[in-house]
Amino acid sequence: MDSHAMTERARRVQEAIAEASVELTSDDHAVTVVVGPGGAVRDLHLSSRAFQYDGARLGEIVVDTIRLAHARMGEELSVAMAEVMGDRTGGPFRPLPTPAQLRTQLDREGGGAR
Repeated sequence: MDSHAMTERARRVQEAIAEASVELTSDDHAVTVVVGPGGAVRDLHLSSRAFQYDGARLGEIVVDTIRLAHARMGEELSVAMAEVMGDRTGGPFRPLPTPAQLRTQLDREGGGAR
């Protein structure tokens, strides 16, 4: 793979991660969360159903919904990365090269910084 192709893949990976977002609503529709890159909670919405629970139970529902949204985010990013890396089946993909591997590749191609 040439350095331009590797740079393009790295750009697409960064873009996919930066744009990643998952919205998930609890089964009882009491809680909706939106998580973004790095698992950051971007939004939390409590419907009127949330107020039928005591504080401890509502906290459990919020935490469970966030946990499930994080898991979904991981699944969606895995599929996106598989597409970027050339595996259209959603299966495992090759990891990105390390910075040292990229430098070695660039040096071999004569494009490394000196």
